[in-house]
Amino acid sequence: MFIQKSGGITPTSVLLYIAMIVNSLVIATAFHIVVLAIGILSTEVDHTIMIYRDITRLGTFPVDIYIQPIQFIFTFIIPIGIMMTFPVKSLLSLLNPMLYVISFGLGIVGLFIAMRVWRFALRKYQSWGG
Repeated sequence: MFIQKSGGITPTSVLLYIAMIVNSLVIATAFHIVVLAIGILSTEVDHTIMIYRDITRLGTFPVDIYIQPIQFIFTFIIPIGIMMTFPVKSLLSLLNPMLYVISFGLGIVGLFIAMRVWRFALRKYQSWGG
């Protein structure tokens, strides 16, 4: 009834699953790099990391349960859907091939932006040791 027909688990889907897990780790790394950069700029990361954890907690449910604007935001703006939902969907052969390209692109672009933010934070860093 509510279950979409799966293409089944194949050797190709297992390889894509592993690739999507790696992509999820890249996206999570990018998030953490930005949080660290915010910590350098403001010396306060507790609230920032808690916001990140709360948002990722929303990813424990498939993004398909949310209404369409929320699905889009959690998939492409704040890529929690890519991190949490896409690996399982790729294992079950439920992803459109274009979504693989988009997700890997978002992972690479996200890491690139995070590294730029990190460099900016390091340039603004001032050691005020005591």
